[in-house]
Amino acid sequence: MFKKIYIEITNNCNLQCSFCSPVTKPRHFMTISEFEHILAEVAPKTDYIYLHVKGEPLLHPNLYDFLKLAEKYNLKVNLTTNGTLFPKLVNKFIDCKALRKINFSLHCEQSNPNYLTDIFTNVEKLSRDTTIIYRLWTLKDGKLDKKSTDIVEKIILYYKLSPEIVEKLLTEKNTKISSTIYVDKDNEFAWPSITNNNTCGYCHALKTHLAILVDGTVVPCCLDSNGIIELGNICKESLDTIIKTERYQNLKKSFQDRKPCEKLCKSCTYKLK
Repeated sequence: MFKKIYIEITNNCNLQCSFCSPVTKPRHFMTISEFEHILAEVAPKTDYIYLHVKGEPLLHPNLYDFLKLAEKYNLKVNLTTNGTLFPKLVNKFIDCKALRKINFSLHCEQSNPNYLTDIFTNVEKLSRDTTIIYRLWTLKDGKLDKKSTDIVEKIILYYKLSPEIVEKLLTEKNTKISSTIYVDKDNEFAWPSITNNNTCGYCHALKTHLAILVDGTVVPCCLDSNGIIELGNICKESLDTIIKTERYQNLKKSFQDRKPCEKLCKSCTYKLK
């Protein structure tokens, strides 16, 4: 039914990046039993889970157990991380067959001078079955700011990229730099807020994906990190029951009609970035 389902295993983070909106829900680490309950619910409806909404998934002490549980349920896992903890944990990922992709948010605001080198060298330890995405922001006109320019230059030097790949890296949004490593550039977006007054029009939420917050709250997408559009709670009722609710069905239809009915969705500018 869904191309992917987001599961927020924790809403705690070890950084405070300016581009992330504040978390208003109580801080929590999902338990092993909570996570397995959710996997049993979502496994019949998707092949891919993304362990990210807010928070830093590598902070979770049971992340390795979660990856093994995903393997048990035949689910492939995508991680989005700031990468600061990756060098210390990389050895735990080597034998995790469920781990499909790791997205590194290289634009995160951290102070380690060896940050990029530490990630680049440890990525080499991963299986060739794991796709690596280096993600960074561009300006509204698609150009690189100074920070992103510095990151790109270090990628070029470390991977000794050919002039042809360098040209693509500088001019294209998505560039393959090796057999399993890609660089994705995209404009920074503003998190939706009910105080804004925009119209996003068509959205793929509830058609291709939905999100489950750390307390079990089901929301239409990963941009509703505070559960403003609470469609139900998967810890209290089945996903099938939630999908059949009037609020869920009305919102799904409103996306199809390009007239979102929820105030938060009306304020979302993600599709315009």
